[in-house]
Amino acid sequence: MKLRRTRLYVPGNNPHLVENVGLYGADCVILDLEDSVPIEQKFDARILVKYALQNVNFGKSEKWVRINSLDTPFWEKDIHEVLEFVDVINVPKIESYEDLEKLDTLMREIEEKKGIKMRGVVPIIETFRGLVNVRGIAKHPRVVAMAWGGEDLTAELGIPKKKALILDHVRAEIVIAAKSQGKMALDTVYSNIRDEEGLFEYAKRARYMGFDGVGVLHPNQIEIVHRAFRPSDEEIEDACRIVEAAEKAKKGGKGVIALNGRMIDKPVLERAKKILAFAEVD
Repeated sequence: MKLRRTRLYVPGNNPHLVENVGLYGADCVILDLEDSVPIEQKFDARILVKYALQNVNFGKSEKWVRINSLDTPFWEKDIHEVLEFVDVINVPKIESYEDLEKLDTLMREIEEKKGIKMRGVVPIIETFRGLVNVRGIAKHPRVVAMAWGGEDLTAELGIPKKKALILDHVRAEIVIAAKSQGKMALDTVYSNIRDEEGLFEYAKRARYMGFDGVGVLHPNQIEIVHRAFRPSDEEIEDACRIVEAAEKAKKGGKGVIALNGRMIDKPVLERAKKILAFAEVD
């Protein structure tokens, strides 16, 4: 079962943080070449990230790189340097299916030249144009998950991110677009790294909105998010009863599954199995 409960952002220009990424225990580690790297350090960061991808132990973490956006002169060089060594390309400010086609053309060229398998892409929706086109973007075969960021969206509106009520609508659109295509939906970061209780409630709410994970900015946030995404004891107990009822019905040759007068159909059973699978994950 693929897990992307946490994706830890690590500045690509910080050797100390990069060399320890395997110790943190995040489901995904994103070596960042975009916002956390000043323009004058883009070249050096790219080389450091390429070296880390080849030589640093990432443990069980999936290896991601957030490249620079497609409206910059940096993204093509980013792809050329890192694509061979990553699991997923994280690309900011995607606004259309055509943006992904542009990215796909270069990725396909490199993959064919180097004989490597197709890499996944996680686009980040950060503008209203991207939001309008989000369901089309989610259809692209490269996309393995959909993510979003609120800073540019709220900047367009001229309102503080913390008080932007429209962001719940944005979240719903991301989840609907992703799930309609069988892709994962990933919520944005919780920026207050000292507020552990707030982070727990934020991640728990994200789970119940249908997200598969959230972004984290500090290693200390990882365990809190994993705990928030773990099913509750009540959910686990209910799931156990459902699975047990299904097994008894199967052994007894019954086509209908019932539990305390409640009819259990296939979607309910599948959800119960998924809950139990998540309950076993560290």
